[in-house]
Amino acid sequence: MKTEFFLDLGDDINFLKDSFPELEFNLHKAKVNECSFFSVISCCIDNEETIECLWERINNLIGAEYLPTLNDFSSWNIYFILLSPQKISNPLKYTIENDTFFVRKIIFDNQIKCVKKDHVAKLLNDHILGDDIDVSPVSNQVVQSEPNYSPITQSLLNTNLPLGRINNDKKRRNTWLDKVILEVDNHEI
Repeated sequence: MKTEFFLDLGDDINFLKDSFPELEFNLHKAKVNECSFFSVISCCIDNEETIECLWERINNLIGAEYLPTLNDFSSWNIYFILLSPQKISNPLKYTIENDTFFVRKIIFDNQIKCVKKDHVAKLLNDHILGDDIDVSPVSNQVVQSEPNYSPITQSLLNTNLPLGRINNDKKRRNTWLDKVILEVDNHEI
């Protein structure tokens, strides 16, 4: 079974619809197995000012109302997606997307003029599940090349330094290291 996002029409996010009746929320899920899934709560907001005012309240509600209803795997795989037809400023995007409280957050801005519900699933499949990544088979021919080591590394590999913890072994390693440091110091400009 291939994992894909689908629009979930259940009652799981009515708490958001009731708290913010002026906004449209959708829940997309991608089943991993019988009892674990990724979930994405999406919200289309027209402008940056509204996003700035509401994102934290929405995030907190998701954490308080939705998160406790999930099992361990699913609770670690929740996304809150903000869709906006306008360009969102980089500082606000950075603040929101790097906030790790409760859920991962992603902003899709500027490129989205009119998002239809079925297009959101494709967007999520590509962005979260990596469906747009083409994995081509690689030939079985292995190309091996000799590593290109620095002169110091080559010297270390060719020197049979003892690896023991006794003082004589430590002294030999330190003598070798002092010699290399002097050579490097002499060649610096």
